[in-house]
Amino acid sequence: MAWHTIQEAQKLTGKSRRTLYRDMSTGRLSWAPEGENARRLETSELIRAYGALLPMAQPEVEKTAHGVTASGTADTVLILTELKALREEVAELRQAMRLIEHKPDVAHATAQPTEVLEEALPVTLSPMTDEKPERWWSSIFRPFKQN
Repeated sequence: MAWHTIQEAQKLTGKSRRTLYRDMSTGRLSWAPEGENARRLETSELIRAYGALLPMAQPEVEKTAHGVTASGTADTVLILTELKALREEVAELRQAMRLIEHKPDVAHATAQPTEVLEEALPVTLSPMTDEKPERWWSSIFRPFKQN
């Protein structure tokens, strides 16, 4: 049979929590440990100790924020029509993006190649020197260098 928590046993038997724990401590009601501090009770034990059980109330049905729309209503037709129009618009936008990606930009096509490079690479380059850059740890050990 099924196992129940103390709260479920209270609902099934109509007994208080104190009564259930008192009957468990005197040995009238057997139980099994569940975890460190919890106890569980078997249905057959509850029936043996207290007789027929009370029917457990069914949990309340979840309430929704809106009414249920029957399938095939006018609202459904409107939604499907709008969905179809949106899909067509997305397809047109994708086609336009494909054309834009493959079409060279007019401003860059007339510009000289060096101008395009300068626009694309705004980084300034410094002339190269033969000096090696100082290592980061050299500043730490500089006071300890012997001349």
